[in-house]
Amino acid sequence: MIRVLVIDDDDIAREAMCAVLVKAGFYVFELATPIGATSVIKRDGITAVALDINMPTINGDKLAKLLRENAQLANLGIVLVSGCDVEQLSALGEKVGADGIVSKSKLHVALAPAIERAVAARAGKSSPPSSVPFPSAGPPSSSRRPR
Repeated sequence: MIRVLVIDDDDIAREAMCAVLVKAGFYVFELATPIGATSVIKRDGITAVALDINMPTINGDKLAKLLRENAQLANLGIVLVSGCDVEQLSALGEKVGADGIVSKSKLHVALAPAIERAVAARAGKSSPPSSVPFPSAGPPSSSRRPR
């Protein structure tokens, strides 16, 4: 089962991301701050993270770069999420080694498929470009354990 950590300092945005992922059948964890993310990822066997870009303690792109540089997390799928311009988000994603990007305006149709593609890419499977939104075909519900 895919285990996703959602990190966003905005409660409403984080809840929206979690709801989409739970509906798609993922086991979802959440943090309001990037502090302690690596510990949660290792402890809870997280397979992918959905990171907001703009956060007060450390930006999501900087956290993504740190996670990508950690050899112990080589199989971790990383999806950047933001309300900023898609071209800017795409360039940022490439720069930090993210596996996908999702515009906050497309969360409901793009987040779950982007997570699936990120996990598949890290597992060595081929996947289409992750910035293209595809409707989710996952199971209707899943457990959710708040963090």
